[in-house]
Amino acid sequence: MKVARRAFIMVVMLSLAAVLALSGCGVLTTGPKTWTSGRTESKLAEKEAATVIEDYTLQEGTASEFTVANYFGNDMIVPRDRRIEIWGTAPESENGKIVAAEFKDLKGSGEIKDGAFCFALQGTLPASKEKGQSLIVKGAAGVQKEYTDVLVGDVWIVSGQSNADLTFWGTLLQTTKDIKALYDDYLKEATEEDDIRILQQINWTLLNKAGIARMSEPQNDIGKQSKWQLATKRKVYSTGAQTSFSMLGYFFAKELYKLNPSVPIGIVMAACGGSPLDLLCSPEAYEKFPEQIKNRTITLNDIELPYCAIYNAFIAPLRHVGVTGMIFYQGESDAMLSAYYADALKTTFEDYRKQFGTNMLFLNVQLTSYGFESGGETLNGVWEAVPEMRFAQAELKLDGSLPLYEIIPTIDVGFRKGDGDGAHPYYKFEIGERAAKMAAAIRYGQSDLESVGSPVPKEITYTKDKITIEYQYVGGGLRSSDDRINPQGFEALINGTWQIVFPTIEGESTVVIEAENAEGVRYAPNLRYFNMNAATLVSGTGNIAVPFSVEFAQQDG
Repeated sequence: MKVARRAFIMVVMLSLAAVLALSGCGVLTTGPKTWTSGRTESKLAEKEAATVIEDYTLQEGTASEFTVANYFGNDMIVPRDRRIEIWGTAPESENGKIVAAEFKDLKGSGEIKDGAFCFALQGTLPASKEKGQSLIVKGAAGVQKEYTDVLVGDVWIVSGQSNADLTFWGTLLQTTKDIKALYDDYLKEATEEDDIRILQQINWTLLNKAGIARMSEPQNDIGKQSKWQLATKRKVYSTGAQTSFSMLGYFFAKELYKLNPSVPIGIVMAACGGSPLDLLCSPEAYEKFPEQIKNRTITLNDIELPYCAIYNAFIAPLRHVGVTGMIFYQGESDAMLSAYYADALKTTFEDYRKQFGTNMLFLNVQLTSYGFESGGETLNGVWEAVPEMRFAQAELKLDGSLPLYEIIPTIDVGFRKGDGDGAHPYYKFEIGERAAKMAAAIRYGQSDLESVGSPVPKEITYTKDKITIEYQYVGGGLRSSDDRINPQGFEALINGTWQIVFPTIEGESTVVIEAENAEGVRYAPNLRYFNMNAATLVSGTGNIAVPFSVEFAQQDG
């Protein structure tokens, strides 16, 4: 009986061990595990709403009075290969009447309902730089509005907070001369020969009763003060901080156009200094945010901005535009809540695609290195949390849960000794150039994303004694920028403490770290990088690697 009982117990133990091994639990599992965030992958639309043209019977215009949206103007860009929508308002007395439009070989018409109209021209157009083309919107005989020199291309949004908003006139810390000296030669290249058009939305226009009303609910139109302009030096640099254009937005558009001059570029400013994410998201997205990241506000000139305020005033009016993508620089105001940020950002960007009806490309600028002081104030507190925000921004790329989402690392182009503003690094050209190269590779097939992208983990696996990181965007092969065998900047979490490790590069795209029972891995965790000796991983084409951090599920023994 004792022998039979021992045999029975042995069978049970072996069966239990087999179950534990198969389930990935228990001490007998030795195979590699793959890090995952657990987020569900977003699905892109099979057919973008912006390219779907409804069948309808064209009608002649009959309206005797209507107003086309302020968004329309001379020198504007309409979207290529997408539906071109025309919208506006009219007196209630015009309900039932028709507004018609034509541009090049396309025509369209729509009925005024409830004092508004919105319709798409029938058909789409390829990119066109042809000058002298007019978009005509008309009603009854003799009632029409003509917009001249309209080009067909791609429309992009630049959004975020003050580092997206930063213009060539600098900051309140009187950095105009510094920036002009740095970029004067670049500004000389801003000429009307470029088929680049800019649309500036200015924060200060919101600081009145009308502005507060615009921020309170999603708008269908931009403010009357905002007009399309040629991207000349006179308009880009302008005459002051309130009318100068975003450095990041301009450099991105300029470099993108240089890479593919067959496609005109429109760039729309939709950022506001100090904005937390809950001012930039739609009301629908806001309702899905983690509770911990809601209910922040900012105050401009003693005016408190409600949640979704900047979305309502600056971004919602662009829903009919057929936007190609967004370059986004934000996160400083949310750094203390970075643990919830990735979920909120994913929700925000998913909702943008729903609101805009396009599979927008999101180019997210990872937070950079900031100075020790700004205007005499020591940068601490929220600034100490910047590395965690970088990691949150990167996580959506690492986990693959948000397609058409790319990270632009910037730790090498932050504050430099002698700069007058520690919170707003001047070096936006490099960022715009990096983003433009990635956009051109993805949208135009220009170059190879593997060569122009910044190395970022594609898969992270781990065993009890080793971490293996498979990278993408390696540009011919990972290397250390200082030619050392072991790239600097990696740490492993061991027994609850982050410890410096010295990985090896295997093949072109793999980083291997020998570490016993590691609980996580991270790269470039420092707050400030005034030189890059402490974070040396680069692609074969010299592009810096993306800072990231992940923690693993409980390790097996």
